[in-house]
Amino acid sequence: MAVKIIAFLLTAIVNAAAGVAIFFIMLLVMNGYSESDATWGLGVYIILALSVTLTMGAGAAFMVNLLVKKEYSAVVSALVAVLLFSIVGIGLKVVCSGIGVGIAEIVRNH
Repeated sequence: MAVKIIAFLLTAIVNAAAGVAIFFIMLLVMNGYSESDATWGLGVYIILALSVTLTMGAGAAFMVNLLVKKEYSAVVSALVAVLLFSIVGIGLKVVCSGIGVGIAEIVRNH
């Protein structure tokens, strides 16, 4: 049980750190947008990024459970799950940032 919690927390921390870094990059990217237009894109990104963080953490915990049941060691299971779901989460956050900028662009043009 402790290994699943550790995997969840490590994955969530890595994903949250990546989310904050991508958020600041989005602020730079949306430099030319007005505040009211950029707010919509940033709001959508924050909601999507939080859901990705929680989903990736839960996925890592679930994968640890599966690997331990297949008689892999707890440490190896946690390392594999954290690494895999951190990489996938960072990729999804980049996609979420594109969606956020797209929403800001749609709001700006309408």
